[in-house]
Amino acid sequence: MLNEREKILEALREKPLKVFEVMRRANIPNEEACQSLLMKMRSEGSVKFDIHKGRWHIG
Repeated sequence: MLNEREKILEALREKPLKVFEVMRRANIPNEEACQSLLMKMRSEGSVKFDIHKGRWHIG
């Protein structure tokens, strides 16, 4: 699980991404698992979601 978190953060360092782009760059095959992990990371303050653009970015 920690390895996937690191991959997500590495992918988001470059630029804000949509969920499918995060999945592709972090190599996470399951959309539900990716969204769940992003939501956990959001509640921890690691990442943020821009509701207007629909993109995740590092918070």
